[in-house]
Amino acid sequence: MATETHQPASQVGHGEASDVVRSIVELIQDRQLKVGDRVPPIRELTAVLDVKPTVVRDALLHVQSMGLIEIRPRSGAYIKALSYAPLVEALANTLSPALLREDHNLFHLLDARRTLEVDLVGRAAKKRQLEDLLPIRNALEAMNNASNAETYVKQDVRFHSEIARLAGNPVLFTFHHALLDLLRPHVFRRLEDPAERTDTDRSHAAIYAALVDGDSDKARAETREHLSIAYDSLLSEIQT
Repeated sequence: MATETHQPASQVGHGEASDVVRSIVELIQDRQLKVGDRVPPIRELTAVLDVKPTVVRDALLHVQSMGLIEIRPRSGAYIKALSYAPLVEALANTLSPALLREDHNLFHLLDARRTLEVDLVGRAAKKRQLEDLLPIRNALEAMNNASNAETYVKQDVRFHSEIARLAGNPVLFTFHHALLDLLRPHVFRRLEDPAERTDTDRSHAAIYAALVDGDSDKARAETREHLSIAYDSLLSEIQT
């Protein structure tokens, strides 16, 4: 049964409401509840998730604020909508805190970003309309005109985020955004070097040109090369 797949509190996040929100969303999916169906009562959720009733109540209120359920006084909680947006929001609200709780190896983060971003840019190149590229072009121009490293890094993140958004998968976009947040301090430190910025500018321009051409293979190759610059830069820094 679906209830057997859920983790005890020690693995759900020690009663943290954000983790319980995700567990409730997963339970709704596991049980294939439909619009109008009643969500299991607090007593049952407390037992299934092995957390305190107050934590379940807080989580249900959050799920209601996402538009996924409706809480009716003296009746219970009912499925209000099964649109994709609430599920993605639940993921976004729990993914970044979960990643931040770990002491990550920076090489692992860079490898994860490269694996994800190379695929995303290929998808973006395949489905793009030229008008879709305007936010990416604006970020590229803002980078070229940036007068300091902080502004440059902000637009660098925007450039890659807009490409990920254009790929059209909000779950992959959420993962990508969380990785960029974790990598931002390293990117800032690296791009303080003018020589690094020159190489990065050239690489960004090549990625954008591939997107304009709608060349998926070229976009992937240029992105792989672009992210290898950061990887090799870190490796060189460690070696010296």
